[in-house]
Amino acid sequence: MLKKLLLPVDFSARSLKAAEHARYLASQSNCEVVLLHVVEPSRKTDPPPAETGLPALKGILCGAAVRTVELTGDPAPTILDYAGHYQPDLVVMPTHGYGVMRRFLLGSVTAKVLHDSEFPVWTGIHGDVEHETAPFKGIGHVVCAVDLGPPSEHAVRWSAQFASAFDAKLTVVHASPQLVPVVGVVHEPEWRAHVLEALQKTMAELLEKAGVVADARLVAGDAPGAVVAALEEAGGDVLVIGRSPHGMLGRLRTAAYAIIRHSSRPVISV
Repeated sequence: MLKKLLLPVDFSARSLKAAEHARYLASQSNCEVVLLHVVEPSRKTDPPPAETGLPALKGILCGAAVRTVELTGDPAPTILDYAGHYQPDLVVMPTHGYGVMRRFLLGSVTAKVLHDSEFPVWTGIHGDVEHETAPFKGIGHVVCAVDLGPPSEHAVRWSAQFASAFDAKLTVVHASPQLVPVVGVVHEPEWRAHVLEALQKTMAELLEKAGVVADARLVAGDAPGAVVAALEEAGGDVLVIGRSPHGMLGRLRTAAYAIIRHSSRPVISV
């Protein structure tokens, strides 16, 4: 499934983490990795330290078919333009941010690429969450979060192909606030049972239409909290979320960045 992988880097420590993920993906699929660095003409920067520079990145990617490209321009548009030319199967990028405030922010370049890329984008574990999770060991279980809208079919089908490529289990999750118990509401249990039955039917129809066999889970709550909790409960190694052509998919549109910020596993936005 993966033949070409694009790895934009800024020679930060987080680029090393992204390179580690790229190395794993390349080792499992024998894909080419393009290591892309964009130089901003208006900024004068010191050479990167040896521990995060190009030799270090190539050392991490040792064994993979690596090609390096350096371009000049505004990073996000330049990355997107190059991706349009290169046509990668996956773009691998680090997120950005540490500390009380910065953990709530994605790097501006990553955010722009996520919003505008027509290609799937893999983002690593974000901010402080990274320090609270176990090291990435591989992909044995893929979790796909959907809102059950029309674009969900693409997300499910892509997730199934990705899981198959890594011989991984696939779980499809939908979070609904309507399944949350409300104390004191007359006939509320009956209403939740009705909603659950309707969602189960819609989920089954989605999987059938996509031609995918997967473990289907309906969880109570709203994204991102319920999605991230379901990912952890299922023991997933990577989370897939969908995007429409003009932004993040459905209910995930407003929650996608929050899911990426809080997820304890890498997230692929397709």
